[in-house]
This record gives sequence, C-alpha cells and structure tokens, in this order.
Amino acid sequence: MKRKEISYFLAGIALIIALNVFASSFIYRIDLTEDKRYTILDATKKTIENLEDEVVIKIYLEGDGLPAEFKRMRNAIAQTLDEFKVYAGANLKYRFIDPMKLEEAQKDSLFKELSQKGIKATNIKVTEEGKKVEKLVFPGAIMSYKGTEKAILLLKGDQKASVANPAQILNQSIENLEYEFGAAIKQMTSKQSKKIGFLFGHGELQLLQVADTDRSLRESYQTFNVDLTKSKDLYGLDAIIVAKPTESFSDDDKYKIDQFIMRGGKALFFIDALDVREDSIRNKDGAVAFPYEHKLTDMFFRYGVRFNDDFIEDLSCGQLALIVGNMGDKPQMEQMMWKHYPLITSFFPHPIVRNLDALYTRYVSTLDTVKAEGIRKIPLAMTSNDTKIMKPIIKITYNDAREQPKLEDYKAGAKTIAYLLEGKFTSLFRNRITPTDARSKDFVEKGAETKILICSDGDMIRNEANYKKGAYMPLGFDKNTGVTFANKKFILNAVDYLLDDKGIILARNKEIKMRPLDKNKLQNERTKWQFINMVVPVLVVVVFGLLFGYWRKRKYGKS
Repeated sequence: MKRKEISYFLAGIALIIALNVFASSFIYRIDLTEDKRYTILDATKKTIENLEDEVVIKIYLEGDGLPAEFKRMRNAIAQTLDEFKVYAGANLKYRFIDPMKLEEAQKDSLFKELSQKGIKATNIKVTEEGKKVEKLVFPGAIMSYKGTEKAILLLKGDQKASVANPAQILNQSIENLEYEFGAAIKQMTSKQSKKIGFLFGHGELQLLQVADTDRSLRESYQTFNVDLTKSKDLYGLDAIIVAKPTESFSDDDKYKIDQFIMRGGKALFFIDALDVREDSIRNKDGAVAFPYEHKLTDMFFRYGVRFNDDFIEDLSCGQLALIVGNMGDKPQMEQMMWKHYPLITSFFPHPIVRNLDALYTRYVSTLDTVKAEGIRKIPLAMTSNDTKIMKPIIKITYNDAREQPKLEDYKAGAKTIAYLLEGKFTSLFRNRITPTDARSKDFVEKGAETKILICSDGDMIRNEANYKKGAYMPLGFDKNTGVTFANKKFILNAVDYLLDDKGIILARNKEIKMRPLDKNKLQNERTKWQFINMVVPVLVVVVFGLLFGYWRKRKYGKS
C-alpha cells in the first residue's frame, strides 16, 4: 500500500511538471484593471515577438530620493517592460540606473552624453530632513539594438506651454509608455524605412525652414526633396508633404498629386488660404491680406474640405514684442497679445493628438467640410471658443495688439483648423480624362483606401531660420516667450499614423485614470483610517482565533 501511495505521489508530480511545460508554450493573460493598463496591443506584440537580436534598454530614472510621482512613473516603466518581456522573452533586457550614484567624472560624462542625445535633466524639488532641496532626474532611456542606439524621452510636454499640471503631464507620460517603447523598437528593427517627399516648385517653404521636421523624420523614414514640376510622377514615395505653397499648381502637377493619392499614397497639406506680408504690418497703413492663387482648393473640395478666405482671431493666442516707448535712448519693449496667432489646445480624441501640448499657429483660416462619398472627416484640432472671424477686405496693423479686445466680438465659437480624411477618394479628374488622352490607360478614377491631413496653417511646419549662419530653431519654438510648442510632435504623430501599417500608434489611445486621494479627508480623518488599517486587522485575527478555539473546545472537549 505504501508503494502504491508513493507511485501516486510521483505520478502527480510528473503530471504537474508536464502541465507546466505544456502551459509555458502558451501565453494567456487576463487584465482585470478597469483602464486595461496591462493590455498590450496586438501590433506591439507582433513587433516584439519577432526580434532577431537582443534589445537592451537602460532607464535613467532610479534612486531613493525620487518623489512619489516619479517613483510611480518608474514602476509603470518596469511594469510595461515586464509585459513586453512576456512576448519578447530573452531578447528584451532592461535595467534602471541611478546617475547620481556615479563618480563625479562618470556623472559629468553621462550628463553630457544624455544631453547630446536629447535627454534633458528635469529639476525637481524634494524634502530631505525637513528641508527642500533641488535634484536632477533624467526621465529617459537609451535603447540598443545590433550596435545602434536610440534615445527615448519619457516625460513629454513643455510644462510652460501645457495647460496640464505636472501630475497630469506625468500621467500622460505613463499612458504613452507602450507607444514610446513600442515605436522605438519598431523603428530600430525595421528593415526597410518608408519614403517621404517634400514637394517643391510652387513657392513652398525653403529647405532651411523645414529643416527641423526633415531631421526628425529622417530618424524613422527616408526623406527626399521633390521638384514636382520636373517629376514624371510620385509613385516611388509612400507619403508627400506640401508646405505652404504660394504659387499656382498646373493641372499637370495636380494630376500627379491626385493620382498618387488614388493609388493609396498618403499626403499632408499645410496650406494658407490668404497671404499677409508681416513686413508690411509694421508700416503705418498695415498689410492687406489677399487670397493665394495656388489653385488647390478645387482638389480639396473634391476630397471633402473647403478653404475659406478669412482669418481667425482668437483670445487664446501668442504674443508679439512691440515697442511701446523709450527708456532714455533705448526702445522699451512689451509683450502683447497677438490675436492672429491662435494657440490650439482643443483636440479630437484621436491617436495623433492625444495628450498633445499646445500648437502655435499664425494667420489661420477656417475650414468647412463638404460632401465627399465614402470619406471620414475627423476634426483633429480646434481653436478656443473665443474667436472672431475676419472676412475680406482684411487689414492688419500692429495697432491691433495695442487695442483692448471687445469680448462681445469674440463669440464665433471653436473653429477647426486641421482635418484628417480617411477613405477611398474620388479623383479630381473624374470625367475629365477622355479615351484619347494618353493618360487614360493608367488613370485611376476611384482610389484605394488611404489617409490625408489638411491644415489651414502653412506656418505650422515652419521653423525659424538664420540664413546667414545656416542655422535653424526647433519647430514650435517661440522666441518671444521661450516656449517650445508641440507643432513638431503633431506632424510626427500624423506621419506615423498615416504610415503605420502595424497600428502601434493606436497605443496612444491608452488612458490611465488618475485616482488621487481626497486631501481634505486625508487630513481630517487621518487617525480614523490609521486605526482601521493598523488595529482592525489585528482585532479580526484575535477574534477569529478566540472563536476558533472556542469551537474546537466545544467539538473535541470532554463532555
């Protein structure tokens, strides 16, 4: 009998081992959290499951002196990467590094290296031994794969430009962790990068004026400068960017763009409806805005969007430094509201603009949608509600900044300045290409499924440039306030969305709800909750022990 029991015992152990080996070849996980914070997108899974070599990630957010908010972020990073490891296995390794524990020479060298790679230090205030002290943290990571490195900035947003408070910025950064790591892995492991063409030949922004966008795109894509007037077609590209054209497009050039889109090509248009010369605004008589003759509006109308010949004035706006007098022999400057530079902080719930900081725009026109069969029109970015629409004839002078706005004039409501269009577009040249036309053989009348972005601000993509030095400022940087707005992030997100066939950018839709403690209750009911948490559990155990002892005595005690 004893031998039989031993056999059963060994058989049971063998069965358990066999079940564990069998189960280890399958991954089945259940996320019971309300906001699905531990659920990884299928697109992200596919990317990290197919790694050919080790991905090593060094995260520089560690240390005993981290504030609670940054510790929460540090733990969220660890949780995210642990989820990645479930699918990547041994091909994903990560470790946290505390830069402050290094020797001074190593510390200085690391700080310089991180700064050069785009990971800037964040100054935070913490309390140590009853005193407030400042500390540096580096909320970023360096990812290595096959001998190449990529810096990942994990704390997003310019806090001076953001309407969010620091706690919200940290929460938004945590929400974006899957996307930031997943997109970085996808970029580093992609064997073939897609091709983007900046179109020229119609008075578009000069190369130096789009240099920052070009440089940033080249980290993930191949970019080309394409003279549309000399190109036969655009079929070798995956996406095109049209940046503030000022001259007319011929029908032949529009045909090239149209057929590129009909064949599934992606496009981003940054177009001004009206021309205003800022140099003329300084004159006493100011500047008068005239419509541009780029002749693209009929194509946009066919695709589902109408440009209006007007300007938006917005009380949520940027600033201009104007001379208001003299201090001795020197001019006295003052920052004044410039209502022609709307700040965009209202966005549609979409991956392109989720958790996006404010956008900086200049001389923006309104957009309307028109009927276009089979096209989904998504209003990505809107002005504030406090707007006024200026219609021709539009005259602009710097005196406008000196006048106190009449609030009753700014009741036009929120206006959309950027639309995402998705679907199968109908060609502008439908019913215009005859059988005798040489182009009829390859003409596509109804397009393949694709996406295009249309923005009514040509300057959205323009960075400030110094032509004498051949230098340029970061896109979105406002020299009047020293704030860097989110223009570049908006464009990079849009390009990623348009070209992301795997869908990793959908991870930007992840939302983790903040559940802060009620500070008033915490202060007023502190003793009560300490008693409940520390004393009640002990009492429950004692009472249970006494009741259990009494029950045993009644059941097994002597009669």
